[in-house]
Amino acid sequence: MNDFFRDKQGRPFLALGLQAHNSSTGTEMIEKAIRAVKLYGGNVLEAPVYWYAVEPEKDRYDLSLVKGLIDQTRQAGLKLVILWFGASKNSHPNYAPDYVKLHPETYRIAQGPGKVPVASLSPHCRATLERDKAAYVRVMEFLHEYDPEGTVIAIQIENEFGYANTDRDYSDLAQADFDKGVPALIADIELEDMGEHDGGPGWYGRFGRHGHEAFSAYYHALYIDEMAAAGKKVHPIPTILNMFIGETGIEEPGYSYNAGAGVGRVIDIWKRVAPSLDLMCPDIYLPAKRCYTRIAARYDRPDNALFIPETSPMGEAFAMNAMLAFADYGCIGLCGFGAESTLDDDGELLPDARTMAYTMRAIRALEPLLIRYRKTGRVHAFVQDEFSTDQYLRLEKYHVLASFSRGNPRYHGRGSRVNLRTEKNRHLTEERGRGLFIEAGEDEFFLAGTGVAVDIIRRPDPADPNRFAHLNSRQSTQLNFLSVEEGHFDEDGRWVVDYIRNGDESNFMLYVHAGQAVRIRMNPNMGMEL
Repeated sequence: MNDFFRDKQGRPFLALGLQAHNSSTGTEMIEKAIRAVKLYGGNVLEAPVYWYAVEPEKDRYDLSLVKGLIDQTRQAGLKLVILWFGASKNSHPNYAPDYVKLHPETYRIAQGPGKVPVASLSPHCRATLERDKAAYVRVMEFLHEYDPEGTVIAIQIENEFGYANTDRDYSDLAQADFDKGVPALIADIELEDMGEHDGGPGWYGRFGRHGHEAFSAYYHALYIDEMAAAGKKVHPIPTILNMFIGETGIEEPGYSYNAGAGVGRVIDIWKRVAPSLDLMCPDIYLPAKRCYTRIAARYDRPDNALFIPETSPMGEAFAMNAMLAFADYGCIGLCGFGAESTLDDDGELLPDARTMAYTMRAIRALEPLLIRYRKTGRVHAFVQDEFSTDQYLRLEKYHVLASFSRGNPRYHGRGSRVNLRTEKNRHLTEERGRGLFIEAGEDEFFLAGTGVAVDIIRRPDPADPNRFAHLNSRQSTQLNFLSVEEGHFDEDGRWVVDYIRNGDESNFMLYVHAGQAVRIRMNPNMGMEL
């Protein structure tokens, strides 16, 4: 993937949007999901395609559901990520066709301790893989024929793949694979916190307390790699896998999360065994900053760009954390789950949804710069942590002081279009402040977000004998700009000026609200001896 989703012209873009509810495809709910994506300012809809609908009877295929989904998304001017609900949805076999469910003697259900069936199809079963793969390949063949313009930008293979309620498959079929020992392909991989182990060829000897999880991860990864490779032979678009994250609860497989999933502990196994899979993606529903950033850091790897295919579409915590994902971890895309649930009875965004929408609009507003300066250290996030009223950023040439509207309201510049003190805009000063700040040049900056304003103050030259006088001069510091422009980037990545701020609209702190973006050009010749 070369780190980014790309359009048919090869241009990179960020995938930002919402995911439809599980049963929405083929119903009027998809139109609600599309409307929600547009209100968020997104460019991508994620929506499921069901194995039982694609193959209602064995070897009889019906692609009308896929066609309809592509048509609706294309007409709306959005991109589409298809979610293949095949053998696994949250590790459960809910979306398998009837002929699979009715013949467990052929399409094996995994077994927990005591040989009790669990709600997961076994990846050790060749028959299941062959049928799942055949249906998946038919979808990919259809995409190749019907979607040459690239409405579908990626396909998610399965959903939160793994075992529900067991740490491995204890069936005779799986036990035979377990007894083969650790394959040479992964024999050199080290897992964190393995505890004592003797280094022997068996799963316990090699991976200690994580032997069962390593075993489950290896065979799930084999399954997915074969699916991905087969699909790419007919339609080589990016393939992704989402997962119930492992950094939750007491972090034990089958108890806290789906065993065998590509969680942080075993991601090295997955990357080694499933090279046909482009991205391993965490579903992040944990609001605490320390949890969110820990997960982001585990999936932000040289061999795996961070894409968050599921997160909450609402709430302050997720609106704040998303800024950190893009600034600090080079995130290439994010989608909130449950698009239809973000709308009220009139089809407008609920207040709590509006909070996340402002964040998404801000990210979209700076998309070309987030792509250009990803991983360069020139992208910074301002987020209003609990109890804070401001945040400081030190640059080589400037002090940057961000001030947050909540708890620290400022009413300067109320003539600007978004900042007018109207009833409609009254909530804006109560938004928890957050924004992205990008260094586009030594004296050029972009800011996008909501509820945040910045002072950009030239730092005194160490050799300047009058440095305090210059620091204390508004003309040398806070008013030291050439222009402040509200605007947007066009389809070719060129900055378009919509509104020039001056006077009251720029002579105090330089603010953004409701996801708007501003370009700030500082004067490189001010604050110097004349």
